[in-house]
Amino acid sequence: MKKNVIVVDDEPIIRLDLHQMLEELGYEVIGEASDGFDAVELCRSRHPDIVLLDLEMPVFSGMSAAETILTENLADCVVICTAFADEEFLTQAGQAGVSGYLVKPIEQRMLRPTLEVAYAQSMRLAESDRAAAESERRWKESRLVERAKGQLAQDRRISEAQAYREMQQMAMGKRTTIAIIAQAVLDQSSQHDAVDRAKARLMREKRLSEDAAYKLLAQSARQRGTPIQEEAKRILAGGTLK
Repeated sequence: MKKNVIVVDDEPIIRLDLHQMLEELGYEVIGEASDGFDAVELCRSRHPDIVLLDLEMPVFSGMSAAETILTENLADCVVICTAFADEEFLTQAGQAGVSGYLVKPIEQRMLRPTLEVAYAQSMRLAESDRAAAESERRWKESRLVERAKGQLAQDRRISEAQAYREMQQMAMGKRTTIAIIAQAVLDQSSQHDAVDRAKARLMREKRLSEDAAYKLLAQSARQRGTPIQEEAKRILAGGTLK
């Protein structure tokens, strides 16, 4: 399958030359731009495989455009075209996430190997990022499930093994993931905790029994038309009863 490319340079003759060379090499040029701003907007609408981007341009420099394109995932790969490639440029390009560069004047024989190596590197980095994100997601879910399991065991006075089995059963019954059930368990526990703490405050401040404090809290919630958990949070934040 042909890779599609957007060519960006403020010199029309250079854009034309690059366009012709790329098509002769089997690439599909799906757009051209003369400055960094237009390049970003074109990438937003077309999402190319590769952006061939001049470094020095008016309005929005090539490096700034590259940073925006890569940060917002508007293209799979960015290759910079530059008249020079000193250490400062290479450092900036690496920090921006640029995958390769071509030194002007660009020779056709250098185009394909540079673009293919840069694209392959971008794909490897993207896969690595996806794997890292998936690993982090699973770790966070594992921590979430562990916390919920412990909280449910404490609230229900059952073993953690039993709590985990109950969460699994709930997930199967709701046709959802155990992570979503775990979050619901923690949310519910947090709401109950807020009610208990608000009730305790009312008991202490108004010298009420536990039952009387709960009834007062429930009455205030009804009068405001809010759930008792929200009323409890409002009381804990310094609010007054209705």
